[in-house]
Amino acid sequence: MAANKLLEGEQYLIQTIDKRIVLTTHRLMQFGFSWALPRKRSVMLEDIVTWEIRQTGTPLYLGLSAALALTTYFDDAFALFSGFFLILYFMTRYRKIHIRTHDSVMVLPLDVVEESSGINVLIDTVRVAQRDRLEQLKKNTAVAA
Repeated sequence: MAANKLLEGEQYLIQTIDKRIVLTTHRLMQFGFSWALPRKRSVMLEDIVTWEIRQTGTPLYLGLSAALALTTYFDDAFALFSGFFLILYFMTRYRKIHIRTHDSVMVLPLDVVEESSGINVLIDTVRVAQRDRLEQLKKNTAVAA
């Protein structure tokens, strides 16, 4: 498993093969590596509001396509460039998992494929862990009260 500092009573449940996503009993962690520093984002399981599978693409390609479409007024050759960037935009769109919390959205770097059972297992495991975490928090608040 990934070398992390865990919270008190926290245990590892599942981890992806590339070690970018780790699920523990308390939170879902995402690791990213940039040129300068490693990046870590985590979401407490009780803060997860919804899961969405959405299409995401690079808006730069769509912007370039629109800008070059406007320049076809000057020269018709820019229509080919506009079409090229529009096709590039649609080719780079992938389905990704968006986890929405109360104040932010975390995008998982997994490409969702219809036949992929690994993604479904991950989502189901997170839902079960989230349910267990909420039950544990309810028991702790009932004991404290």
